Amino acid sequence: MTDGTDLVTIEPDETPATGRELEPAAEQLPVAADEHAHPGPRQYVLIAIVLVILTAFEVATSYLEGHVNSNLLIIALAAMAAVKFILVAAWYMHMKQDNRFFRRAFTGGIILAFFVYGIVLLGFSSTVLKS
Repeated sequence: MTDGTDLVTIEPDETPATGRELEPAAEQLPVAADEHAHPGPRQYVLIAIVLVILTAFEVATSYLEGHVNSNLLIIALAAMAAVKFILVAAWYMHMKQDNRFFRRAFTGGIILAFFVYGIVLLGFSSTVLKS
């Protein structure tokens, strides 16, 4: 007589009573075609070094205030900031390995934000940009 609390052991080569096979281990699961392997520590360090170098260039560029047209400084600093943003979003936020739909949604939102920022900047160009 059993009260329903008995444990049933399954031998490794047996299948459960439901008829379903056991799920494969994580190493045996196939990787989707559009997914990439995550970068290793070496690649993270290389991206960090590139980010440090770009930051050094940004700081050096900001000290060129009296020597170069301020409009060129704004454009150069914005370009370097955009490159750093893309690197951080692609590798550290794992957008490079993310699903294609999420990458497109994120990229579309960023492009829309840049357009809105550009329109506002042009609206205030008489006070921000110098001739």
